[in-house]
Amino acid sequence: MCQRNEAGDLPGITFQALARARKQLMLTELVGRGLGDLGNPVLLFLLQEREGAVSSQRELSDAMHISPASVAVSLKSLERGGYVEKLPDEADQRRKAVRLTDKGRAALAACHQIFREVDRRMFGGFTPDEMEQVRAFQLRMLHNLRGALPTERMNGSC
Repeated sequence: MCQRNEAGDLPGITFQALARARKQLMLTELVGRGLGDLGNPVLLFLLQEREGAVSSQRELSDAMHISPASVAVSLKSLERGGYVEKLPDEADQRRKAVRLTDKGRAALAACHQIFREVDRRMFGGFTPDEMEQVRAFQLRMLHNLRGALPTERMNGSC
């Protein structure tokens, strides 16, 4: 349990502790299923969301709100693990198209299951009405923090 400090109750600290605990449990589950080399599965989720469309490193970094260098490092690791492949973009040979492999799709299925299990555990004992309230509060907080960002960047997935 987070304790109060002299600045009073800081909900942001509780959010950070919750996010760290959730992430640690997810990583533990991934490692337990032989998927410890995935790094950040959000990149795989994004590629799945864009299945059939060409995704460049720049497009992925823009969508995830992280640097192209961070995406490049993650993609290199995922490619080494056989989860993604980079192919020449048919429309522009200077670009590389990034696509999921069959192994990547299988890893995503496991990730979906792990995420559902972790969320079920995290929200144990919550009623459906409470769950709806939590979601509404989260979306309002996200909107408050992101302010005037364009709607396409308000999806909360990354």
